[in-house]
This record gives sequence, C-alpha cells and structure tokens, in this order.
Amino acid sequence: MTGTIRIEDKNLVFEIHGIDIILAIKKSITIPLDHVSSVSTDDVSWEPFQQLKVAGASLPGVIKDGMFLSKDGLLFFEMHDTKKCITVSLNNEKYKKIIFEVQDKESAAKIIRDAISNHG
Repeated sequence: MTGTIRIEDKNLVFEIHGIDIILAIKKSITIPLDHVSSVSTDDVSWEPFQQLKVAGASLPGVIKDGMFLSKDGLLFFEMHDTKKCITVSLNNEKYKKIIFEVQDKESAAKIIRDAISNHG
C-alpha cells in the first residue's frame, strides 16, 4: 500500500496508510522543509542484510516498514514495491533518509523539490 506526501506550512508530511501504520509503528512523519537535503527517484534495493531492524516489519521482497539502522545511520522505510519509492535525504533529523513508497514517484519528487525551492 502506498503512502502519501503533502506540504503543510513549511513542513513535508509523510502519511502512512492501512496496515502499514501498525507495521511501521507510525501514522505520519513531519520534517521541516529546510531539513531536506535531496530527493531521489532511483530504484531502491531490499538490502536485507545491510540494515538492522530497530522497530517495524521486514520480509525481503514483500515489505519493509519502520526504522532500520544502517552504516549511514537511522533510516525509515515504508516500502512494498522498490520501483515506486522516493528517497528523501535529511539533515539535522533523527532519520538520515526516508524511503517512502508513493503512487507516482516522479510527481512526488517534483512536489518536494518545488516546495524546497519556493521555501528557500
């Protein structure tokens, strides 16, 4: 199930839907736009042994929801289909990156990039 993103005031809000709320142990994440350093639409890989699950659910090839610790720091995943995910890199936040599945990753990335340029 895909999540949704929206811009609310000067924040980027990631909304999680359905059963993923339980699996990810979160309903939403709000990040100030000035903490977003970049957004990528590159395909994401499962990397099942590259990250340690901190809280959430993981079944490689099926679902990855929640917090995972990587060599780069804490990551948040909401992912079922790796080809529908955007990767948002962050500064001054608990998470180094949020990997989030959306319906249309190109338009989601454009919304975020436009909001960052208009905010800056």
